[in-house]
Amino acid sequence: MSLKIRTNKKVLSRGALFGAAVAGASLAAGSAHAQSTVTLYGIVDVGIEHIDNTTAGGGQTREVSGNLSGSRWGMRGNEDLGGGLKAIFNLEDGFNINDGTTAQGTKGLGANAATTQRLFGRQAWVGLNYNGQQLTFGRQNALLYDASVPFDPMGTSSRYSILSVDYAMAARIDSSMKYVGAFGPVTAAAMYSTRYDAGYGSEVPGAQLTGRFFSGALTYATGPFAATVVYEQRNSNTVATNTATERRAYAAATYILGPVKGFAGYRWLRDVNTFQPVNPIVVPGGQASTANLYYAGAQYSVTPAFSLTASAYYQDVHGSNADPWLAVLLADYALSKRTDLYAVAGFARNKGNSALGVNGYGTVAPGYDQTGVTLGMRSKF
Repeated sequence: MSLKIRTNKKVLSRGALFGAAVAGASLAAGSAHAQSTVTLYGIVDVGIEHIDNTTAGGGQTREVSGNLSGSRWGMRGNEDLGGGLKAIFNLEDGFNINDGTTAQGTKGLGANAATTQRLFGRQAWVGLNYNGQQLTFGRQNALLYDASVPFDPMGTSSRYSILSVDYAMAARIDSSMKYVGAFGPVTAAAMYSTRYDAGYGSEVPGAQLTGRFFSGALTYATGPFAATVVYEQRNSNTVATNTATERRAYAAATYILGPVKGFAGYRWLRDVNTFQPVNPIVVPGGQASTANLYYAGAQYSVTPAFSLTASAYYQDVHGSNADPWLAVLLADYALSKRTDLYAVAGFARNKGNSALGVNGYGTVAPGYDQTGVTLGMRSKF
């Protein structure tokens, strides 16, 4: 359930908007112009997780936030400008419910790292929408993120999903321009950034390649079938290595047959060795430069309230036998439209001294397998 605030005033002051979002009051103005809507929304997700074979040795039991969905609160709004044109915005903050800290903080590595405090670290953008065509500016979800959520059996959940195998599947891009257009069953999207990670500072004068990002995507959906293809490229964030790139291509499809939804996907990765930040795919002696990721899964709606999901992910690293795989099982029961209980188990199998844990690379001792189990609760508003 979302709180919606409507006003006939052309512009709301910052103080009025903040007060409306927090207190939930409905504000009206005397002078009638185009109608505006502001919606306050959020997700609170917490659970108890147990994992074995941690990097420190032994197991660990802990309370964790953001398991199936990252805990968040946000405001989205639109203003009808007439003739089908709307001004739109979205501000979204992620947080850890177990300790109240922000979930998106300082980024950047090494000598070029910069301190970046993020109030709205999940999303912060503004733009225009016209009859199915949308152009937005700010910190936004990458096109890979937009695609992987509906095409990953686990919905690119914060734990035990395709995100564990590749961090970029849930990436957010700073200083970006994003276009999304719907043309019947086809949706086309394009994205460009002048500095995709502000953790490395602002744009560098005279270095037009440094920190650049571009991406394109096509999605087709009709009836029970849907498919998507995405390509993205990042240039290194340092001037000395800005011709180095990290490139990904992604293709996936889903099909619904009665109560069962099937998923399959593939991601190609090519990483130049001098790319910064370093690719986190850990292999003996360094990081991977080329890898193929394959996955498949299914979701079965046992009843309208209860569903079961199974998925498997396999990473084939070129030039190495460090090829891990991850298997996941999820049971989810909806207490209402807003609140659900869940149990999820993951098993990461490492070979060739690979180091994939259920929560990502580098979270397990190299060459060791890892099992993780999380029991949790999620509530939406």
